[in-house]
Amino acid sequence: MIEARTWMAEVLPRLQAAFGPRLRYLGLQGSYRREEATETSDIDLVVLLDTVELDDLDMYRGIVLAMPEGRKACGFLCGVREFSAWPPHELFAFAKDTADHFGRLEDFLPPVTREDVRYGAKTGASTLLHLLTHSYLYADAEARPTILKEACKSAFFLMLVVHYLDSGRFCASKRELLAELDGADRDIVEASLERPDRTADRSERERFAMLLTWCREVMRTA
Repeated sequence: MIEARTWMAEVLPRLQAAFGPRLRYLGLQGSYRREEATETSDIDLVVLLDTVELDDLDMYRGIVLAMPEGRKACGFLCGVREFSAWPPHELFAFAKDTADHFGRLEDFLPPVTREDVRYGAKTGASTLLHLLTHSYLYADAEARPTILKEACKSAFFLMLVVHYLDSGRFCASKRELLAELDGADRDIVEASLERPDRTADRSERERFAMLLTWCREVMRTA
């Protein structure tokens, strides 16, 4: 398992050597940013270059694979022009979950309004609702546990946005969010923590029902 700050300090000069002034931004997202990483956690990078071509992707892949545990590196790589034109409803939680390590992400963000945040919540809930319904109907039984695990992870990120709309606060971690939730909302976030003692409390059918009900409520009220 890496030490995130050390890892980022090592990858930055490698990126700068490869891309020079074309490197405009480097950030860290996900469980390492939230200080909740485990041995299996991905290293979620955000990298902005002036432009991104296939040769840049090849070079970038070589750099991260040469890093310690580099095969766990994933995340977001984009040109600044494309990033500034990105649909704003997708960028609110993205930006909130990103810690700057080189440059400032806010310098490249398009304007994001509260209506964009609301639209993002409704879109996320509708996408998850469709995934869950389709999976419940058609997925093989052996695939369902993995689908539910990923659905709970998606619901956690959506919960951050919904809680912000309700409270005006964007929680920095799962621990912080859990402290402010109860009922089904808390159950969903606890399920995303992969705690067997909690997931065993509900059957697979009950977990599908819990998530579907929550998605419908978000679509109705966000």
